[in-house]
Amino acid sequence: MRKPTNETNEARTGKTVDGGFYMNRKTWDLVTVNGKKGSLPTNDAYVKIPALAMLVAGPVLGATLVVFLPFVGIALFAAAGLRKVMGLQKAVKAAEAHETH
Repeated sequence: MRKPTNETNEARTGKTVDGGFYMNRKTWDLVTVNGKKGSLPTNDAYVKIPALAMLVAGPVLGATLVVFLPFVGIALFAAAGLRKVMGLQKAVKAAEAHETH
């Protein structure tokens, strides 16, 4: 049976930590500590992420990017086109208003 401990997966700067992946809880930056020991760059709190979780999350996040990036491109293209059309309509209305005066 496992004994309960007060240790958490949280670490702060200035403390020597084991090598691995750490995520900054404040900015969501991912920091890699190479080797067996190392230190973290800032004074924020970090959470250690297990290597197995990173091996699973990497391909999943990459596949998500590949699937949804084309839709983002299409949406940006459509929005730019609508802005262009709306701008032309505003220019036509302004020209018509100028002609009537």
